[in-house]
Amino acid sequence: MFQGFYNLASGMLYQNRNLNTISNNMVNVSTPGFKSDRMTSTTFKDEMLYRSGNVNKSNPVQIGTASMMRTVAGVKTSFNQGNVEETGGNLDFALTKPGFFTIEGADGNRLYTRNGSFDIDQEGYLCLSNLGRVLGEDGNPIEMTSNHITVDQSGNIYEVPLKGLKTDEDNADSEEEEPTLLGKIGVVNFDDETQLVKGDNGTFTSQAEAKTVDGGLMWKSVERSNIDPIEQMTAMMTSQRASQSAAQVLKMYDQLMGKIVTDIGRV
Repeated sequence: MFQGFYNLASGMLYQNRNLNTISNNMVNVSTPGFKSDRMTSTTFKDEMLYRSGNVNKSNPVQIGTASMMRTVAGVKTSFNQGNVEETGGNLDFALTKPGFFTIEGADGNRLYTRNGSFDIDQEGYLCLSNLGRVLGEDGNPIEMTSNHITVDQSGNIYEVPLKGLKTDEDNADSEEEEPTLLGKIGVVNFDDETQLVKGDNGTFTSQAEAKTVDGGLMWKSVERSNIDPIEQMTAMMTSQRASQSAAQVLKMYDQLMGKIVTDIGRV
């Protein structure tokens, strides 16, 4: 009987943590490049069950195992590709292949993300708002001297010369200016994505060495999160009902134990 307390209480604790994971997914449905999490469970303190005779107990037979508790095995992140949506924004970039943008955080640490909804900071560098500057393929921040740009499929950012600022006479005497290369957006990946540690705002950190890859970069687009809201809502309702059921049965156990102490104990 007392084993039921362990099973039910541990089940409630597990479902509470599972709800936190699902809630975090739901909050980030609209976060570009966000990757969903899923909690996995395991058992704790497994016990082997044997059957033996009433008199002769010398040859017990194994009949199975029983578990006292359910606990969290870990949280797994799905790196499946999200839908790519065209935005028309000059500073929006999407990755269509495995890989990550590299962000230099305020503390100097490098963060990795699939969120390509960039901006320009006060000093004129390409950045991801509230997180840090975007690093180029050479490992340095990309200075944006102009927002009149064009970007090729390799991630090279070119400043396009503005036309119409010169007189017709000047234009006739001079050759057309070539676009100026401002930098190349760096895209990196890791041999083992499971070693990535998830942080805030859909970013990751890693102690492993990053290697430059072709991320299939698309300009004026962003990758949406790979979260299925309907699937997450179903999982949330399932987890809530499991937690409520465990709480109700735990209450029955408590009442039954009270009866044992007050009534049977009196006899």
